[in-house]
Amino acid sequence: MKEIIASEELTIGMFVADLDRPWIDSPFLLQGFLIEDEETLGQLRRLCRFVSVDRLRSVGDAHRAPKHEDVASTVGDSFRPPAPTESASRCAAPAAIELPDFVEILRLIRDGQIDKLPTIDAREIESAAVFDDAFDADEPPSGSEPDVAASRGIGRLLDPLKGVFARFERDRDQIDGRASVGPRTAAQQLRNHASRIRERTRVERELVYVAPRYTKVQQALEKVLDDICNSISPDIGALRDGIDDMVRSIARNPDALIWLTRLKATDEGSYQHSLHTAVHMMVFGRSLGMSDGETQMLGLAGMLHDVGKIRLPARLLAKNAKLSPLEYEIFKTHVDYSVAILGELAELPAEVLEIVHRHHERFDGTGYPKGLAGDEIGMSAEIAGLVDSYTAMTGKREYNPVFSTHQALEDLIRLRGSRHRTMLVDQFIQCIGIYPVGSLVELNSGEVAVVIGQNRIRRLKPRVMVLLAPDKSQNPYPPLLDLLYDPVTPTGEPYAIARALPPDAYGIDPREFYLG
Repeated sequence: MKEIIASEELTIGMFVADLDRPWIDSPFLLQGFLIEDEETLGQLRRLCRFVSVDRLRSVGDAHRAPKHEDVASTVGDSFRPPAPTESASRCAAPAAIELPDFVEILRLIRDGQIDKLPTIDAREIESAAVFDDAFDADEPPSGSEPDVAASRGIGRLLDPLKGVFARFERDRDQIDGRASVGPRTAAQQLRNHASRIRERTRVERELVYVAPRYTKVQQALEKVLDDICNSISPDIGALRDGIDDMVRSIARNPDALIWLTRLKATDEGSYQHSLHTAVHMMVFGRSLGMSDGETQMLGLAGMLHDVGKIRLPARLLAKNAKLSPLEYEIFKTHVDYSVAILGELAELPAEVLEIVHRHHERFDGTGYPKGLAGDEIGMSAEIAGLVDSYTAMTGKREYNPVFSTHQALEDLIRLRGSRHRTMLVDQFIQCIGIYPVGSLVELNSGEVAVVIGQNRIRRLKPRVMVLLAPDKSQNPYPPLLDLLYDPVTPTGEPYAIARALPPDAYGIDPREFYLG
């Protein structure tokens, strides 16, 4: 339910979906945000004459839910949604398909029993997307306080980590509150703001739909790499088809694919890092407003960016200690090998080759193989470099411990403005959230939970699954909590995240938990 209104008519509680100018020329970090204070309201009125407001994602008096018959008409006569006033109606399925509970879905995926999941076809998932988005967009209970607005800047979003991220507050003054991308040529690459697919699905439903498709992409990528190893010209058609499916899934709910990368984190195979990087690159590109075609290009580059490593000595890749200077020089040649291998594929777009060739270049010129800097690198290659660094830190590493998501974010923040463009680091953190999917958190009740899904409007209030009781004993049937709706603890206070936890907190092995 979008409508264009004059900026003078804006009020607190409205969700701004688009501006009358490019987002990159505005001081707002996210494309789409909730107006939560007079300062933001004043900025919008000074900057714009007209804005597009999404009433479904607005809150309070500014929110307008669709009529039930309007929702039903988009998904067929047989669909009769329940009244949106009941909390249960927000997650009821529009069709007769019954989904297992979230824990059971995770168990089946990790056990390789995807064939036991319910079958959901493309028409059903799109119908579900209309339903879920209509009712998930309903405003939280009256009296709940708004959370931190994305428009107030990255420093506020990282407020729970004050000790680590204090430098952000100082940096904000220096950059005048703007998410600057530097020279104009970089800004122009982010001007293509694709019309977002607004329909959304719950993470459980999207997981059931996309899991078998993700498995097919894994198999297609493994086949491509095996063919290259055996000097056979690979067919990337199946890989591209799978990436198309993933882009559509990300448009509905990016959390599902990110969950799958977590669930597959312990699988064997050199392709896993490439899959994880590709998923995060596509999720990030989509959040920046890139078109489907551009997002698909990022995904294909992410899948193939390290293909040249198959030409490196096996002992070098298997080494479990820091590389010597000579070994590191040999290691860097994998980029040239990748370009040589992929350059023989006539159907591969030149843009993919460019991303692969430049994904180890760095904003300050300290990267390789050419030592490019700033806009010489290209925005897509910068995205690839940043995401590759993040997924390398949070995945299995030969001789370094695995970083938690918060540790990885800390490292990226330390390098913002040097190795990586400041705007990209800020936008990436906005994209994955301060509590990314799969993060362990401790609640103010003393319970320990894992984040299973982001809330689009209030990023500090995700959906969580409670793993441990206050005494840190394991819950045999972990309950789900949506912090957006202010569920209350046994003492009567609203649940809230007290702090982020490392992956092994209280003896938890997240990999074992995902198995059940």
